Amino acid sequence: MHLDFRQLRNFVALVEQGSFGQAADVVCLSQSAFSRSIQALEQSVGHPLIDRQSKFLQLTPYGHKLLPYARRFQDLTLELKGLLREVDDEQNGELIFGCGPAPTARLIPAAVAEFNRLTPQAKVNFRVDNWNALRIALASGELPFVVADTWHAELDTQLRVQPLRSQRCFFICHRSHPLARREAVTAQELMRYPLAAPYLPPGVRKVLATLSGQADYTPAIQCDHIYALLSILAQSQAISFASEDGFQLCRQSHQLVKLELRDVPDEWRFMQTRFGLISPAQQARTPLVDKMTDIILLTDEQQQWQDEGQGS
Repeated sequence: MHLDFRQLRNFVALVEQGSFGQAADVVCLSQSAFSRSIQALEQSVGHPLIDRQSKFLQLTPYGHKLLPYARRFQDLTLELKGLLREVDDEQNGELIFGCGPAPTARLIPAAVAEFNRLTPQAKVNFRVDNWNALRIALASGELPFVVADTWHAELDTQLRVQPLRSQRCFFICHRSHPLARREAVTAQELMRYPLAAPYLPPGVRKVLATLSGQADYTPAIQCDHIYALLSILAQSQAISFASEDGFQLCRQSHQLVKLELRDVPDEWRFMQTRFGLISPAQQARTPLVDKMTDIILLTDEQQQWQDEGQGS
């Protein structure tokens, strides 16, 4: 017995519509072509499915037996189409996500490059912005996930946070800066100079307020474009701070040096990055989102192993 999916579809349509004419319209066939399709199905089954002696559409006992199986075939066909569509979306779709300035120094470029290598037909668009803007984009559904500082996100029960590795933070300046020639500087000497920084998480802002002796702290220069920010250091006496990744990436290109501090609060000695993958807790994830987030987590682990290997 050979059963044709289209013939089974037409048979289900005939039962649901109750007439050959209406069923033919639903499946976009002429009435004669639709009738031939039902006849061909009956020949394949080897029994009549429709009682043609009845004034109204009636199924024969064979038609009644076939109907639930025909519907199951139809459901399986729709399910298969959906699965194939998911594969097509994974290979040829578009992925959009957000990212804070600091992770763009090393982690995100490496992860996006690996994603492109594994899924060359898919398009990637990642937006670099501060947490406030990224949070709004997450809440509106504009972005499925972001890679950013998790200080605020960890307190929000509507968000899911997958932590990334922490890195030590330290102050930096251009090599021509007056402090660059000092072996170590005090917090008081450091805070005499303007700070150029991206959006400050609450924890970092609190430490800077402690260093400056203020109730709160706002940078003199604020910019979420990391390369523009570091270029300012070469043309002013501003200082900034960076994680190990950001410093290693831009040290040579922007002629940066670390500033060693003495007599600073313990809070700064233990200050580290606190980044993670942040997404809506209840939102369904597409195959492309799952693939990208898996790659970001794996890339983060690999970079940690590389750094530990170089340090040993």
